[in-house]
Amino acid sequence: MDNEKVIEKIRKILELSKNNPSKEEAEAAALQAQKLLAKYHIDMQDVEVFEGEDDITEETTDVGGTKKWRFILAQVVADNFRCKMYSNNNCVTFYGHSTDVTVAKETYEYLFKVAHKQACHERDAVHRVYGTSAGIYGSYCSGFARGVKDALDAQCTALMIVVPQEVEEGFAEMTKNFRTRTNTITNRGNLRRMQEAKDSGYTSGRTAMSGKYIS
Repeated sequence: MDNEKVIEKIRKILELSKNNPSKEEAEAAALQAQKLLAKYHIDMQDVEVFEGEDDITEETTDVGGTKKWRFILAQVVADNFRCKMYSNNNCVTFYGHSTDVTVAKETYEYLFKVAHKQACHERDAVHRVYGTSAGIYGSYCSGFARGVKDALDAQCTALMIVVPQEVEEGFAEMTKNFRTRTNTITNRGNLRRMQEAKDSGYTSGRTAMSGKYIS
């Protein structure tokens, strides 16, 4: 099976507005990539053969630096692109079939950059008005990840996307001695403004991922 054409098409989708991204194009790219990947698997006449030839692998990305919320976003992406995810030397690593892993990694990197840019804009806007922006960045990103999750989960259910059993079993065996990471975000600041930022991030992730802007 030639997976390169599928991967290349999805890469082009994710690159569409990289140089001058609009909010709608950036966030909608992940859903369009997911739909294409799901369609590719569903339309295959011999899925078992395809998966057998598509080796299980892993890819690591350091996009996200030390931002704690990156693990939450990465988990959302992994769950919806037939992958598993773990932290590796403080980086994000996706584990699964090679096509799925490639798409998950690129989708995560793209979404992180978009969310980070928007969260910084929100933080700066609040700071200009109130003279402080404590907790705004993290709250926005937390809401954004939740919005993406809710939209993608609905799409994932509709397309019956599940992590393949062989990936689940291989991951369980590989990580049986791993220490469990608890992904929590603690923000300190004005609770009302933090909630407003979280709501804004949620709306941004949820609305864009709904497919409204996808032709």
